[in-house]
Amino acid sequence: MKKLLTLLLCAGISVAVAQEESDDSGGPWTERDQLTGDWGGSRTKLEDSGVTPFLYYDGIAGAAVSGGLSTGNAYTGQVYAGIDLDFDKMLGWEGTIMKISMVNRHGDSVSSDVGGIFDPMTIYGGADGQTTILYQIWIEKRFNDQWALKFGRDSQDSDFANDDLYRYSLSTAINGPIRAMMLDRIQIVSFPLGVWSARLKYNINEEHQLQFGAYQVNDHIWDMIPGTDFDIDDDDGVTYMLQYDWTPQINDRPARLFVGLAESFYNTTTFDGEGADNIYRVYGHFDFEVIENLTLFTFGAYTDQDDLAQMPLQISAGANWKGLIPGREDDRTIAFFTYGGLSDEWGASMGENVDAEIVYELGHRFQVIPAFYIQPSVQYIQDPGGTGDIPDAVVLGAWIGASF
Repeated sequence: MKKLLTLLLCAGISVAVAQEESDDSGGPWTERDQLTGDWGGSRTKLEDSGVTPFLYYDGIAGAAVSGGLSTGNAYTGQVYAGIDLDFDKMLGWEGTIMKISMVNRHGDSVSSDVGGIFDPMTIYGGADGQTTILYQIWIEKRFNDQWALKFGRDSQDSDFANDDLYRYSLSTAINGPIRAMMLDRIQIVSFPLGVWSARLKYNINEEHQLQFGAYQVNDHIWDMIPGTDFDIDDDDGVTYMLQYDWTPQINDRPARLFVGLAESFYNTTTFDGEGADNIYRVYGHFDFEVIENLTLFTFGAYTDQDDLAQMPLQISAGANWKGLIPGREDDRTIAFFTYGGLSDEWGASMGENVDAEIVYELGHRFQVIPAFYIQPSVQYIQDPGGTGDIPDAVVLGAWIGASF
């Protein structure tokens, strides 16, 4: 059944994308939100009936040009595809939606050349993650525009410890959820690994929101790739997420503040082999549009459980300037900084004295057309691995992305 579901999903998307376009294709391809257009009107008809297919392709080419363990280059790519279902339009179930998605990752990264903690190529999933993964299968019911209950297979970063501003970085230091939380004894998972979960969201008013989530966790969570293991085992535990969001206008400019707590309960071990049954972490984020189209942000995460957290403290900051270059109103100029303070106890377990790894990144995203962008970037990784034994590294990269 699981294999059949995955095959049907892939086949449906392939057929949709492969349809021949008539003159009613959504206008010139340089103006479309999706490169394949409206499929002769079929896309609009599907969306009107409550079925919205999507397919995105991303690729990163990277080159470690100095420092690190060695020089080298690599390319990694991913396909993210699926369908959004609106059951109000399909069945009359008001406020009920569903998402089904899969991800295919392929290629390699220069992370082994750099030798650091953070990967300079964010869509690389590690050796075991470069495969086809059944990602999301969830359903959400909304009540009275205030309450929303979601249940199914998903990752925490769909709802918690994340912001769209992070998604412009080529480095895992920022892109995705707060990276330090993924280096703990498996506290949270992120795109594209889905686990059993439930999330309750309460919109207090237009500015204030509160949400609570519960997610499956165990000490072999990454072995659940490619996402077709739907079992809940006796040794599985639960990660609880609690987050408060505030989205005010400050001096008539948008801002966002969120603070949260994540705590996992399951049987694990410390770095020196002692038994442990929980790990917690607090985190927060703040961003503010200081002048028109220029947003500054910072976020961080902390735990005092150095015996369980590889990176007890992470502090990051960045800037995102839309339309900095005259005549390029949809481009983004971005800059990022991340400090990742490493655990002495983790270092001791590795036979190393460790301090911190720091990543600087500067890039510019050229929005060539609405459906396609290219983003050159340069990263400077200070003290890769945090040991002081690896020279500072420079990584050049280019990210392409397209919507079909």
